[in-house]
Amino acid sequence: MDWQRIKQVGWGLTGAAFAAIFAIWMFFFPQAIATDFAWKVEPRFAQAFIGAGYVFRTVFFLVIAFQRDWLKIRWIFWGNLVFTGTLLLATYWHIDQFLWHQAPTAHVWLILYIFEPLAMIYLVPPGTLRAPAPSTGGAVHPAFKVVLVLITGLLLINGLLLVINPEFAQTRWPWELNPLDARIVAAWFLGWCVWCATMAFATDWDEIRLAAGLFILNGLALVAVGILFQGDFKAGNPRAGAFVIGVGVMTLLMFVFSVYQELRRPDRVARPAAA
Repeated sequence: MDWQRIKQVGWGLTGAAFAAIFAIWMFFFPQAIATDFAWKVEPRFAQAFIGAGYVFRTVFFLVIAFQRDWLKIRWIFWGNLVFTGTLLLATYWHIDQFLWHQAPTAHVWLILYIFEPLAMIYLVPPGTLRAPAPSTGGAVHPAFKVVLVLITGLLLINGLLLVINPEFAQTRWPWELNPLDARIVAAWFLGWCVWCATMAFATDWDEIRLAAGLFILNGLALVAVGILFQGDFKAGNPRAGAFVIGVGVMTLLMFVFSVYQELRRPDRVARPAAA
């Protein structure tokens, strides 16, 4: 194993370990968040949302650790910079609300999100972002690209609102928001906004196949959280159902087009003719 590969595996496994710890913390130890996490995440549904996000991030990093072909994971680059950048923006914006003197986790949090994007920039092999796309998975269907652009727009609308005006977002959001948690939650909206925008530029299915699978995983995690933690939505808020349905529809669309793309792979289409 060469040195570049060792660094990639190390980065991926380290990221997966921390993401898994954060996910477990958010789901199963809510009482400890108030005293031992980087900040007091509240209310309960915000914890569940962030926990679902870290389920996705755990698998995201495992994919990076074990994928040898950077053409199949280069879609991560710009979206990951936006995701980590939004978390850092929220951290520095509300730095006085972090538990610097109560727990070491606040320092760990800051170090992680400073060095994670820096490490990624130096890990990507030179020329990867400009290299020609693979030609093994088949062309991405134009209708799929339209769906990806629509999802990009919807995520951008919500992500920008959460960052720029969380007070107004609070009046329309299905669960209680405070400015810090709103801006932290925005990282997933804006990260996936850029990841989906990147996917829409792809020309070959194999270039974004893993991205589609991770989007589906993230969507299923959020739908499950919406169902299991429905009691933590604002009482009688009609947007709670809209949130679950909206995420479910986007996830279903991604699944349907992923199945279509798999069925239209050149190697699959060629088999009956060869027989």
